[in-house]
Amino acid sequence: MSVFEDRRRLMVESQLRTNKVSKTDVLMAFERVAKENFIDEAYAALAYIDEDLMLERNRFILEPMVFGRLVQALDLKKTDSVLDIGATSGYSTAILSHLAQSVVGIESDTDLARMGQDNLTREGIDNAVILQGQHQDGFANEAPYDAIIIEGSIEETPQQLLDQLAADGRLVTIMRENATSPGKAVKYVRSGDGFAHTTLFDAQTPMLGEFAKEKVFSF
Repeated sequence: MSVFEDRRRLMVESQLRTNKVSKTDVLMAFERVAKENFIDEAYAALAYIDEDLMLERNRFILEPMVFGRLVQALDLKKTDSVLDIGATSGYSTAILSHLAQSVVGIESDTDLARMGQDNLTREGIDNAVILQGQHQDGFANEAPYDAIIIEGSIEETPQQLLDQLAADGRLVTIMRENATSPGKAVKYVRSGDGFAHTTLFDAQTPMLGEFAKEKVFSF
């Protein structure tokens, strides 16, 4: 077993199983994807740390525990289509590709989006794609989606993303009032003409600035 395989196994056992990630298919997806292949070689030694992995230009890969619990909350089926918002270098999209029929990853940073797609191609993942685009816009061309994950904290969920959910579709993310406030993982489920809302767990995750509330100025 290589050092990275050992670290990946330890991540699953000590960061996921011990933090309420228990679904076998989710755990197996994390075991199958070599995270070190989705980051710059210079930072490969940090691939399996138990915190958010910071990349260039204020982008990040979610902490394994937080990402694992969000993915588990989506209750993915092999027939599902998924929208992955904030896909960065493709690691999250690769995980989701083992759990769903198809995945569209959206990354706002052009270089990261290109790197992410190259990573998926190199890993032989053919049921997922990463596109460059604005996170808050999603990708309506392939909607509706059975599941949407937003990879970072947001101040509000854009209606245009909720509108891209299929009937009974699920959206998970982290909500925060601002960059210094506590974060809460939340789940939306489309029900008829509305959305049921559930709070899942506490999570201190970096903000995705594109999802900030519009500032209202008073004089």
